[in-house]
Amino acid sequence: MAVEDISTAREIEAAFYAAFQELDGQAMDRVWAKSPEVFCIHPGGPLLSGREEVVASWVEIFSSADPPTLEYRLLRSHENGDVAVHLVEERISPGRAKSSEAAIVFSTNVYQRTSAGWRLLSHHASVPLVRRGDADEERERHLH
Repeated sequence: MAVEDISTAREIEAAFYAAFQELDGQAMDRVWAKSPEVFCIHPGGPLLSGREEVVASWVEIFSSADPPTLEYRLLRSHENGDVAVHLVEERISPGRAKSSEAAIVFSTNVYQRTSAGWRLLSHHASVPLVRRGDADEERERHLH
């Protein structure tokens, strides 16, 4: 499906993750809103602001990476009019082989309906300090 034909936030999200998995800078460029108001924070990175800086960061990442195995699942979503917010769990393994050593990344993706269809407005990704299974143990150790 061409990005121009995308009519839902879930479809543009699928296009975003396909561009990421294929390390396709042109496809990544097409999923972002044509607005100076786009933002991105890569895990451990600074706030990137403005479409040009955000897209350039993805192209730079892609230039030195091997295509990953990337799986994502939508944890929560909220849509209100022309804006949709998706909380996503990403599992990223280096190379094409699935690995038990996949990095877990939590992302908040914000999409906006534009005159050209839905586009990505903001992507904020972070690596959790505590894995989900460890969270209960961590909570028990720190309760009074």
